[in-house]
Amino acid sequence: MGRSSGLIVSVKIPIRWGMMTKRQRTRLNQITGRDSRIIKAYLGVIERNETDLLTSGKLNRVNVSKLDKLTLTASRGVAERHYVLHDFKKRFTNISVNEFQECRDTAVAMWQSYLEKGGSKPLKARGYTSRKIPRFVFKQRFEFIYTPDREIKHWLVIRDSLDSSRRSSRIHDKLAIPLSPSSYHLNKMNEGIVKTVRLFRDSTRKWWAIFTVTLRVESLHSLGKPSAVFAIDLGIKKTACTVLLTRSGYKHVRYWRQGKKIGHMKRYDKRVACLQREKEDLLKMNKDTHGVAKELRELNCKRNRISIEYDRKLVKDLCDHILEISEKFDLYVCIGRVKGIRNRARKGNHRGRAFRGMIHRWSFARVSEILKHKLETLGYNSRRFYSAPEAWTSIMCHKCGHKGMRPKQNLFICHTCGYRANADLNGAINIGRRHIMLIPSLRDEKKGLGMWLLPKEKATLKARRKKSSSKRKSSLSQRGPASVGESVADCYDQTSVVEFASSKDLAMVKAVETPSASSSSGNVESMQRTEAGSRKRNHVPVKSGKAHVILKYNGLSKAGDSSREKGGTQEFLDGLLTNTRSGSS
Repeated sequence: MGRSSGLIVSVKIPIRWGMMTKRQRTRLNQITGRDSRIIKAYLGVIERNETDLLTSGKLNRVNVSKLDKLTLTASRGVAERHYVLHDFKKRFTNISVNEFQECRDTAVAMWQSYLEKGGSKPLKARGYTSRKIPRFVFKQRFEFIYTPDREIKHWLVIRDSLDSSRRSSRIHDKLAIPLSPSSYHLNKMNEGIVKTVRLFRDSTRKWWAIFTVTLRVESLHSLGKPSAVFAIDLGIKKTACTVLLTRSGYKHVRYWRQGKKIGHMKRYDKRVACLQREKEDLLKMNKDTHGVAKELRELNCKRNRISIEYDRKLVKDLCDHILEISEKFDLYVCIGRVKGIRNRARKGNHRGRAFRGMIHRWSFARVSEILKHKLETLGYNSRRFYSAPEAWTSIMCHKCGHKGMRPKQNLFICHTCGYRANADLNGAINIGRRHIMLIPSLRDEKKGLGMWLLPKEKATLKARRKKSSSKRKSSLSQRGPASVGESVADCYDQTSVVEFASSKDLAMVKAVETPSASSSSGNVESMQRTEAGSRKRNHVPVKSGKAHVILKYNGLSKAGDSSREKGGTQEFLDGLLTNTRSGSS
């Protein structure tokens, strides 16, 4: 184990709204409404004075002290000022300075997130103008209380200045909010230190309390272990294909499936479609649709909860598999990033209702985010987790880089070099190769995984190193394939169940390259001599990175073969080019 590090997690606990009195509900609504108005006022001041408030070289940090000089008066210390341009104390009377600072920090965090990620400004973005914005309440002003002798055992007590009274000193009133935590919530809060809490109401009108907890996590030790890349290719009907790229070839090929999830989603989709049609009919007849709308909201919430639970189960299994592999390897994790696939499923693209529903059910982004967060909580360095673009990975041969074809959903064939494999396995290997292109330490052929790169990719990297350093930018080629072909959006049907590569899937049995390096050495040498001799006689130039020989496979192996060398295609092509150049000279 390595050194300790802190990790921030959020624990979302439901508020027992039905157990609150009318006064408590009214006061909670007033507090959150007032906070939202103050946060929006801060955002307006930041937007108006952005040029004066931004600091740092990249101008992506808001100077908090300058913001205070514009909004808050002060009567003590060095910062004494009796007049400010925007006097928030005069504008919002029933709020303390500490609460002003909490609202200020929330607004600053929102603006800095906009500066770093881009997009619309917070006030102009969807959802900010109509919904309440929760502010952070720091540990000094709230308590999490356990009362075992009462019916409601867990309470959140917040000290707030909405109903403050002045006696000898200002006395702030306290608001007690009943909570309904599960054992999971309590365990998470006991694992670390509770720092802040936020109160908000979601789109379904349900109230939540989100606690920020700082965990102490021991980082995993990886010194002295060989480097490897764990690649994940996500799908829909067949959830994922995973493979480990090492110096000795690919290993630990595994396929993951969630058939029950797809069945549940289809049943809920049918029920939602029926209710939507019923609602439209009631609207046409000018009848009340309140009951149908309520049932639709409850059904959508239930469907979403089931989908999230299945995704969490998949992530848990993936993490267990990754931690098992990381005991032997210095592991990098790479997952395919699907971009623009929602646009392919828009209405009017002539792909059909079934295709649209299938694509919109695919929660690929949520799986990636949950997986990254889960690995961080287990001590895995987040810098070793990458998402690589997935476009063209399913139909490009990882051995020669040429476009192949898929006569079946599970089968990939490259007519240039003769490589045959499961299409999802080929896609996962391509995702891992793209990750190797991104990491300078992995491109080294002696200590890293540079043997997975094609000659033309090595030449591209060499040319770019001469021009300038990449500065952690992607080293992938920005040019797409010359011809328009099958896209990753069409290759949604991944492979088989959660099983190892010893599958009985016919496509898997037929899909793997066969001859080992030892058994095919004689054939390779004879083919090299024949190819070199023919090129010498005909004076045909050899283009680097192109494959000119179609391998003949004499046998079949399982998809779980632990070596990339089984086919020996890349090594064979490198030797062929060397002998050809020597023969032509």
